[in-house]
Amino acid sequence: MKKTLLYSLAAMAAFGLAGCNGDYDDWASPQAYGPEEAAAAYGVTFSNGPEATAVMPDEDGVIQLVEIKTSNSGVAGYTLKGLTVNGEEIEGTVSGNYITVDAATLAKFIEKQNNSRAAVARPLEVKSLVSINLENGDAFTAEGATTTGSFTPAPTPAIDSKGYFLLGDFENVGWNLPTPLWMEDNGDGTFTAKVTTVNDGSNWFKFYAGSLYDNADWDKVNSGQMGCAENGDATTPNFLVYTNDPLYTGGVQTPTIEGKGTFNITLDMKNLTYTITRAESKYYIVGNLQGWSQTDMSCMFYAQGGNSYSYTTKWNGAWDLKIWEGGDFGNWDKAFGTAVDGATDASGSLVNKDAQSFAAPSQNEFWTLTVDMNSLSYSWTKLGNQAPATYSAVSIIGDFNGWKTDNNSEIDMTQRPSAPHNWYVRATIPSAGGLKFRANHDWATSWGSTKDYAVGDVYYGPTGTENITVPAGTYEFYLNDITGQWNIVAVN
Repeated sequence: MKKTLLYSLAAMAAFGLAGCNGDYDDWASPQAYGPEEAAAAYGVTFSNGPEATAVMPDEDGVIQLVEIKTSNSGVAGYTLKGLTVNGEEIEGTVSGNYITVDAATLAKFIEKQNNSRAAVARPLEVKSLVSINLENGDAFTAEGATTTGSFTPAPTPAIDSKGYFLLGDFENVGWNLPTPLWMEDNGDGTFTAKVTTVNDGSNWFKFYAGSLYDNADWDKVNSGQMGCAENGDATTPNFLVYTNDPLYTGGVQTPTIEGKGTFNITLDMKNLTYTITRAESKYYIVGNLQGWSQTDMSCMFYAQGGNSYSYTTKWNGAWDLKIWEGGDFGNWDKAFGTAVDGATDASGSLVNKDAQSFAAPSQNEFWTLTVDMNSLSYSWTKLGNQAPATYSAVSIIGDFNGWKTDNNSEIDMTQRPSAPHNWYVRATIPSAGGLKFRANHDWATSWGSTKDYAVGDVYYGPTGTENITVPAGTYEFYLNDITGQWNIVAVN
């Protein structure tokens, strides 16, 4: 009976409050409303803000993206709980009756979504989640109606009529004004160059406007320099930062390419982006290791950068091999070999006219064959350990299978019996993400990389503990379990 009396008094109090002012009708049970219903229940509406259609540069640096209104005098204000633009979260705040975002933040956000800094109106679809704060101290979450608009980045510099050039840690270039590397004009606002880096670590470089070239005046040349926002950034693709850039105000910083190698650099002046991809060729062994097949490409040399490649295994026969570049695979007239048939020298020269087969200095032993395709030379190095660890299985595991460790979800590789310790598989990776190789379906021995490297159709990098990141696609995977070297080759 006591409980009944208390409930009756509470109900009467709520009824009396509602009778005093209709605006407070819903205060007694705000939790009864879902986020979709709450806004309507309290007369809160969401509409395009006065800057829902924004054009950079913005005068005060703040974009009023969404306007919030209410007819309920019991609403004291709002707190932003979540904001998405085109399906991705972005940082914002509530200022008075407006949901606002920082103009520079939105500009970089839209650039990233479109991989472009071009001054093109980009459509916006905005979804808001706010806490509606009441005068009595209560608050509840409300989901606003979707609003729309557009955002136009700041105008980009005009394309230089004299093109662009590079200076940096490249062969035959350096940071020397008299020896710039001029980029090729593709006629569509893009410019390309092929470079060979000189350092095992970071190779620094910058872009420069051609009309400001002077072979002795650094001040003039630097006034047209272009680079990135963060010094030492090796990200690719990346956004281009230019002198007096209104968005990236930290100055023109110097990008890098990691490791020795040959790379294609593409500069896109319409979108203010640049891309770096590896440009090394693919080289394969044809010989006893793969039965002298004109179609079996499972014995691929492991790229080392700088157009140098190696292959480690037990070489078990004389007259062992020749070498084919990927595009010439199967064409005996294009094979590389030695001038003398059956050469077993520890080092020597390669020829690709009347090429003969050659072999390791001794058979049935582990050797590393290294070839330098710039100098067309080769060398053999005998392994100190002639009994390397063996594994019953090598597999690929990663984001594509949720890092599941059951054998059925990993991708198993095949070891070539005639080329022991070299594993191969062709497989499709359904989603972008990281992956690693591991032995015996266990983490006791695994292979990854030291960092993300610029990629083209061949991925490779120093062996390390970090994941190897690849886009979705079909690849040929190669791994040597002695050296930890790996290649991942995109299949077009």
